[in-house]
Amino acid sequence: MDTGVLYYKKFERKVLVSDYLEWAICMVHKGMSAPSLNVLVSLTEPLNIFEVEEYFNRALNELAIAEPTYEESVKHYVYYLLSQIIKNESKAIENAYEIYTIGYEDTHDEEQAGWYEISEMIDDFLYGDNINNITRDSLHQVIVRESKRHLINQFL
Repeated sequence: MDTGVLYYKKFERKVLVSDYLEWAICMVHKGMSAPSLNVLVSLTEPLNIFEVEEYFNRALNELAIAEPTYEESVKHYVYYLLSQIIKNESKAIENAYEIYTIGYEDTHDEEQAGWYEISEMIDDFLYGDNINNITRDSLHQVIVRESKRHLINQFL
């Protein structure tokens, strides 16, 4: 897990103990090494969130990783969600709705218009009368297309 993604979850108070462990494992896979990072990777159940956060904070200091701003963490998290949509379409509806929610709360720009339309399609498909006969496959295609467009325009 990317540091920015983890911080987004922290800022939003959605972080889980497993997120810290996933982050630590990802850092080790990237070739990072620090005493507290090694301890974090080796922790086993039962886990105490306070202990895990203490080792996480120590590892950040030992690795000289700076805390991202909220805005930076949002960008990391949106990139993560977009990437997950493209890698695994089964997450398309859930992730698309979350992207819309994040964007709606943080910005109201033209870029968000596509996600608004997708959120309306999702609502119609899941909860409405579905007068446009939206199928799960067609919805996934629209979401994947918008995700690719967004990745190209915003992150590449």
